[in-house]
Amino acid sequence: MQKNKKATIIIISIILAYGLLAEFYLSVKINNIYMYIINPIIWIGIAIFLRNVLGKSYEVKKLKKEIIEYSFIAVLAYIITYLTSGLFITFGSNPYSRTIIGILTNLWVFATVIIAKEYIRYKLINNVYEKDKTKIAIAISIVYILIDLGIKKFFTTQLTSLFIMEIIAQNLLPLIAKNILYSYTAINSNYLPAVIYEIGTNLYLWLSPILPNAPWIMVSIIDSVIPIILFLYIRYEKNKKDIFRTKEKIINSNPRNIIPLVICIILAIWFAIGIFPIKPVAIATGSMEKELYVGDVAIIKKCKANDIEEGDIIEYQMDGYTVIHRVTKKTQKNGRFTFITKGDSNDNEDLQPVTQEQIIGKVIFKVRYIGYPAVWIHNLQTKENLTVETGN
Repeated sequence: MQKNKKATIIIISIILAYGLLAEFYLSVKINNIYMYIINPIIWIGIAIFLRNVLGKSYEVKKLKKEIIEYSFIAVLAYIITYLTSGLFITFGSNPYSRTIIGILTNLWVFATVIIAKEYIRYKLINNVYEKDKTKIAIAISIVYILIDLGIKKFFTTQLTSLFIMEIIAQNLLPLIAKNILYSYTAINSNYLPAVIYEIGTNLYLWLSPILPNAPWIMVSIIDSVIPIILFLYIRYEKNKKDIFRTKEKIINSNPRNIIPLVICIILAIWFAIGIFPIKPVAIATGSMEKELYVGDVAIIKKCKANDIEEGDIIEYQMDGYTVIHRVTKKTQKNGRFTFITKGDSNDNEDLQPVTQEQIIGKVIFKVRYIGYPAVWIHNLQTKENLTVETGN
């Protein structure tokens, strides 16, 4: 079959229709049968159909070796980064089954679908002429993102602004990053680099006996940044082999120029979400004026109860939110500490004593005024009745 743009668009439309059918009907009515039998067979069937109907696709071989090597390096970087994050947080048991049957099931349910989907992407992108490849790559990427994102949740969940923000950060951004990478490698090599990266990163999750108890925002950063860095390295290698590129443009496209900035941004975000022993907390109320004002950022050092003295300002956990107040009294009974706290601008001490289990840390210094964006988000959360950090 010759290259055919219309046929390619029709096939992409069929894939989208199947994805919507699976999302809204098959996964609900026949969940187990769909997951373990129908879905893998459908994707494998489409891949076999395209292999037989579309024939052999032309591979760009001049970058194939480098792209595959970089893909393996990116998998290793992903695993190392993910494990390193566990040094700053706790590890937990792996929820995936690591029995032989469990591993084989994961390979059948997930790995076969990954291989089939990336082969389909590669065949469809290369079933059109060069001028249309980018458009088809965008189209198939959008379809895959919609399928993997699970658009059903947008119809069954109350759409608050924070829910949408979380979906964007936790799911959409990593999917966009991966689809940019996978479509780019499909254009410039074949489907193997995408399979290597996707299955390689998932194999670690399937097989490791322990996994970091990483907050979703940390996982989102790792899942978004590493594919983009891999994409930039592949583009750099492509530019080096392009005889029409000037030396200056090649140097400017070297991802080594931006990696230090990316690392600093990642570390700053991890610091902001409390991965390290110290973390920032924006002050949302005036209960600690004139020490801490609304919009200030208090830097909290994680500590144990016996490290806290009277006069310290502490952060402690309440039901669904945290409080930052000053310790006015510290008592110890049967080896357990209890604290009486009070907001500096409040007339009375807090009603409930603070137990040592509630302690998060103590304030070690403050930064004026830079917490106003977080306060705005806090107020938005309060209006939508979500869990917040507060200074009440």
